Amino acid sequence: MRSRSTSALVSLALTAGISHLSPVAADTPSRKPLGIEERNAVLALIKAVDAAQGNDEFGGDRERLVWDGHVLRSGNQTAYLPFRLTFPTDAWKAAVVYVRAVSRHDGMRASDERSVAREWLLRGSAAPPRMPETIYVGQGEMPVGGPAASSSRAAVAAPAQALTVLALQQREAEKQNAAAEAQKKKAEEKQRDPFVFPFEDYYVADVKAPHGSEPRMLERALSLPPGEYDVYVALLDRSRIKTSSPAILRRTITVPDFWNDELAVSSLILASEVNTLPSAPNAKQQAEHPYTFGRAEVIPVARTTFTTADVLSVVFQICNYGAPDSDLQVEYNFYRVEDGPRKLFNRTPPQQFGDTDLPPPAAWETVAFATQAVPLETFPVGQYELEVTVRDRLTRRSASSTVSFSVAMK
Repeated sequence: MRSRSTSALVSLALTAGISHLSPVAADTPSRKPLGIEERNAVLALIKAVDAAQGNDEFGGDRERLVWDGHVLRSGNQTAYLPFRLTFPTDAWKAAVVYVRAVSRHDGMRASDERSVAREWLLRGSAAPPRMPETIYVGQGEMPVGGPAASSSRAAVAAPAQALTVLALQQREAEKQNAAAEAQKKKAEEKQRDPFVFPFEDYYVADVKAPHGSEPRMLERALSLPPGEYDVYVALLDRSRIKTSSPAILRRTITVPDFWNDELAVSSLILASEVNTLPSAPNAKQQAEHPYTFGRAEVIPVARTTFTTADVLSVVFQICNYGAPDSDLQVEYNFYRVEDGPRKLFNRTPPQQFGDTDLPPPAAWETVAFATQAVPLETFPVGQYELEVTVRDRLTRRSASSTVSFSVAMK
């Protein structure tokens, strides 16, 4: 059985978009000075996270905070991790927020990393210079394209295949030379202090008012290199700093190595809308709307429970596909998740992407955003998994990513 589907390819020029994300960009929003109460609140949150980090049994404040986050490929060997915190209660209007990432090695959380934020706050300084208010995507374009269910790419003839082989060989040689230069430059540069948390930030943020019956929410982002981490997010109600207790959430996150020759698929973002903005946001707006990429605004769903009247839309990145003469096939398989092994329920016709559908490749880098939308009118009530599989016919590789959702009665 096949469901009706609509699809679009969302392109991203790497020279102007997410691949050039930088934690210390020139137009990073300036940090507002903290008041005495806010400064003490951040120090209290740091102390609370210290206690949570030292407690292996700590499971997080799941009654007050719900996490939804994604891992996307960015530049400079650093992933971009936008996230959303949902507040089941509408009591929060603004919050003092502290975010920390702790490295994990061989399944164990590091215990020798320290807080730079604490050191600076105790000295009375406003903020350490290495910490931007929020990591954000640089200015760039990610225009929403037209239908891409049928690619405009013509069949590849034998002479073109031979030319592609030569081009790939030349590309590999150039990449090796560039890698050697990058390694030399890296050796000359100051490396990250291994005894400092790989990411740490704090800020005072407004909590978004709900739309209709939706709960209040807060969106921000962080950046991390490949590896495994425990991410802590701690909050205090801004209106009741002295009388409220911290709400703390912990999530273990794995950042894949997107910076190699292996085909990869990013996290799958279930979106309620993908809008085209009249202009790219400024730095402050970008920090508050981390799911905006250039002029494309992705609105993640507030809940992963849908009805049969809804349309499920998914947005994701395809990384490290072969180019030039790209030839990608994207498959969308839906599985019923009941007691026991999952069972295939449905699939959409595969998408075919070629050079004319994908953004121009940068030197040794290929990344594209893709979307798919599927009506759920034929889906019975139940639990499901969507598995997106990308097959690269040029490199003969494949990669997959999954996301869970459920369908309920209208």
